[in-house]
Amino acid sequence: MKEYVSRRRNTPRLGKDAREKILTRIVEQAPPDAPAPPLLAEGKGFPVPRLVDSWNDMAHIPVDEKLLNRNLVITASRSDPAHSTFEVLRTRLMITLAEKGWSRVAITSPTDGCGKTFTAVNLAIALSRYDSCKTVLMDMDMRRPGAMARMLGARPPGSMAEFLRGARAIDSHLMRMGQNLLKIGPNLAVGLNDRVESYASEILKHPETARVLSRMMDEMKPDIVLYDMPSVLEHDDVLAFREHFDGVLMVSGGGVTTAEHLTESMRLIGNTLPLLGVVLNRGE
Repeated sequence: MKEYVSRRRNTPRLGKDAREKILTRIVEQAPPDAPAPPLLAEGKGFPVPRLVDSWNDMAHIPVDEKLLNRNLVITASRSDPAHSTFEVLRTRLMITLAEKGWSRVAITSPTDGCGKTFTAVNLAIALSRYDSCKTVLMDMDMRRPGAMARMLGARPPGSMAEFLRGARAIDSHLMRMGQNLLKIGPNLAVGLNDRVESYASEILKHPETARVLSRMMDEMKPDIVLYDMPSVLEHDDVLAFREHFDGVLMVSGGGVTTAEHLTESMRLIGNTLPLLGVVLNRGE
C-alpha cells in the first residue's frame, strides 16, 4: 500500500479538459485505416501522454534583413514600392481560392529564368502577415534546387525527395522564419531542398508522395500551400504532380517569355489544370 501511494504522488495529473484535448488530437491525426496509435510515452513515474505539434517543433530560419533585400525578397522590408503588387496578388489569390474552396497552388513558368521562385517566396511572405492564414511554401523544383534556400539565407535540412518518400518527419524537414522586426509571420512553414533528382517527375507521381502530402495537410492544416514547380516547357513535373494542387499560377518573364511560350504552355496545361492567373515579372 505504501508503495502504491508513493507512485501515485509522482503521477502527473491531467484535468478532464486536457485529457479530452489529447485524445481528440490523437484521433484526428490518425488515418482511418491505421491501428490505434500509442497514447502513452515513457517518463519518470507513471507514463504521460505525448503530443505532436509540427508547427512548434520546427527549426527556425534566421531573418537577415540585408540579405533578404540583396536577394530581392521585396515583401520582407517592404522598402521597394513593388511590394504592394504582391499584396494585391495575395488578396486576389485568397479571394479566388475561397470562392472555389481550394488551397493548393502550383507556381510555374513556361521556361527557366522567369522568376517563379522570386514570385513564390515574395507571395508566401506577404501571406504570412495574415494571422489567420497558415501558409506552407514547398521547393518542388528538384531539377534546379537551392534557389529558394539562397533567397531566404537558409541551409536546407535535407532532400525533398527523402521527405516525399517518407524518410523525414514533417517537423524535421520544414522550417519556420525566426523572430524578426519585419512582421514576417510565424505561420509560414518552408520546405527546402538541397540536391538534384534526375527522376523528379517519377518521385512526384509516386503513391508514397501522395501519402506524405496528405499527412502533411492533415497534421498541419494549412490554409494555403504554394508549390514552387519546374517550368512547364522544360519538364513534365507539373503534369505529373497534377493531383496535388488545385490551380496554376503562371509566371511570365519580361524579355524571356514570348507569346509562343505562353501559347504552348496553355496547350500543355489544357483544360484539366485550372489557370489562376498569369504574373508578368520584370514587365516594362
